[in-house]
Order: sequence, then structure tokens, then C-alpha cells
Amino acid sequence: MAALAYRFTPDLFDEPAPAMEAAACEMPLRSTASLSERRFTAWRGRSGRRYVASVFAADDIHALSFTDAVLLAVSAERQIVAARDSGPFGIEAALARWQSSVMEAGAKEIHVHLLAEDGASRRAALLDLMPQAQTTT
Repeated sequence: MAALAYRFTPDLFDEPAPAMEAAACEMPLRSTASLSERRFTAWRGRSGRRYVASVFAADDIHALSFTDAVLLAVSAERQIVAARDSGPFGIEAALARWQSSVMEAGAKEIHVHLLAEDGASRRAALLDLMPQAQTTT
């Protein structure tokens, strides 16, 4: 019986994946570069995986209305300040507290990744995208 192998072929519009990085980095979509308003962007996780996200202002309540989404709080310097799973029910009080705290921490936008199909996929995306904690010795 022959073994089947899957080989990843990058999309024609993908940027080359960087080597394993210490932090996720934003790689805006070239296909939307000509648009006057930035509605979508993409992030490369530390693994090199690409995550497409919708862009909202940090104070936009619509960013919190999605269920089963990965939420990224992004600073003006294009760094992820915090990330979380919106949850299956979009618990409004908890999300509002999170939104308030990330704005105090310097978030200017919330990026919403909707393409993770299940809880395990969202957890994997969060681990790949979240800033690593700095340890001091």
C-alpha cells in the first residue's frame, strides 16, 4: 500500500514564512493594500502559520460581537498586546472588561480571526500568536 504525503505549497500571494520567530508579526494583505481603509490584515505566528483577521478600532463594540473567534489587541506599534478566545457565547461583561484593560495597556485596534474551526484550533492560534511572557532571573 502506498503512503500518501502532504506537502505544503505556499499560496501565490503569501510572503515567505520566516524562520521560527520569538514573536508574531503582522504581514498585511497585499490584495487589500490599495484600499483606502484597512479592513483586513494577516499575522504570522511564531510557527510561520498565517492568520487572516478583520480590523476594528479598539473601542468598537462590534469587535466583541463575534463568537468562537480569536481576538488580538494590537498597539500603535503593530505589536500584539493581548489575545483571547471570545468564547462560544461572547460573554459581554468579561469581553467589555478585557476591552477596557487592553485599551489601558495601549491597544489601538482589535483584530478578529474567525477562521479557527473549533476550540482546539483557537487555542493553537492563541499559543502561536500571544506575546511570550518575559522571565527575569
